[in-house]
Amino acid sequence: MKHFISFLLSILMLASCAQKQEAMLSVAESEQADSLALHVALMPTLGCLPIYYAQLTGITDSLDLDIRLLRYSAQMDIDTAIARGHADIAYTDIIRAIRLSDSVSVTSFLANEEPITLVAQKGKKVKKMQQMSEKMIAICRLCATDYWCEKMLDSAKISQDSIYRPQINDVKLRGKMMRTGLLEGAMLEEPYASWAIMQRNKKLMQTEEKSYQFAIWVTTDSLHKDSRKTEQTRKFVAAYRMAVENINKGLYADSLRSILRREYEMPDSVIDSLKLTTIKEPFLPKKKDTEEALTWLSTRNITPKKFNPDTFINTTFFNRK
Repeated sequence: MKHFISFLLSILMLASCAQKQEAMLSVAESEQADSLALHVALMPTLGCLPIYYAQLTGITDSLDLDIRLLRYSAQMDIDTAIARGHADIAYTDIIRAIRLSDSVSVTSFLANEEPITLVAQKGKKVKKMQQMSEKMIAICRLCATDYWCEKMLDSAKISQDSIYRPQINDVKLRGKMMRTGLLEGAMLEEPYASWAIMQRNKKLMQTEEKSYQFAIWVTTDSLHKDSRKTEQTRKFVAAYRMAVENINKGLYADSLRSILRREYEMPDSVIDSLKLTTIKEPFLPKKKDTEEALTWLSTRNITPKKFNPDTFINTTFFNRK
C-alpha cells in the first residue's frame, strides 16, 4: 500500500510539473507574441477611424498584422505613451512631435488630412468670425488646434489678446462642453465638429484642403531595431489605405456604426444623420509642413534642441500604389 501511495504521489508530482511547464511555455509564447505586436496609440478623431475600422473588419487579420490599440482621448496622453515606450506607433501632429523630440527620438511616416473647425455656440448671435472678439475658444494648447485657431483669428483680423483660449485637451470633453452650451466657441476635430453643428451650433471656419495639414503618424527609433516590426509597420500603412478605400465605398456600414457608437461615444440618432467627410488617401508627411510648424513654434520662443528636420520624415514604411 505504501509503495502504491508513493507511486501515486510521484505521478501527481510529475503531472503538476508538466502543467507548470506548459503554463510557463504558454506565458512565454504570449509574451513573445505581445512583444512582436505593434502597440498603436490613437484617439477618437477622423484620422484614426481607419485603424479602428481595419481591426474590426478583419483587414489587419488578412494582412497578418497584429496590433494592440492603446486608446486615449487627449493628445498629451498619447505623447506620454510614446515617451515612456508604451507605443510603437502613435497618432499625433507635427507640432507636438517636434516638441516631443527632445525627450524621445521619433520619425513621421504617414500623414492624413484632419479637418479642424471653429464652432460658435448657438444662441449667441455669432454669424461671422469678427463677432468672436472678446469671447472664449477652447483649444488644446501648443498643437494643431492652437495653431489653426491663431491662423483663423489672423485671417479675420482679430487680436489674439482679445480671445480667451481655455485648454481642454480631451477631444470628447471639448465636444461635449460645446454641445451643452458650456463654451462660447471651440476648435473641434471630426466627427465632434459635425455633431456640434447638427445641434445648430455655428460653423465659422474650417481648415481648407490645400492648407497645411499637420496630422501624422509617428514611430519611435526602437522599432527599427526589429526587422519583424519594420515589416509590420509596412503592413500598418497598407491596412490604413485599405480601410480608407473601404470606408469611402460604404463597405461594412454596420461595423462603422459600431465604432462610432463604442469608440467615439456617439448616439445612434446622431450616427444616422452623420455625413462624414470623405477620408482622404494618406500621404507622406511634407517638409513644408514641418518648416511651418517650426516657424510657428519659434514665435512662441520654443526651439527643440534635438529635433532633426532632415531625418524626421521616414520613407521606409510608405507603400506606394
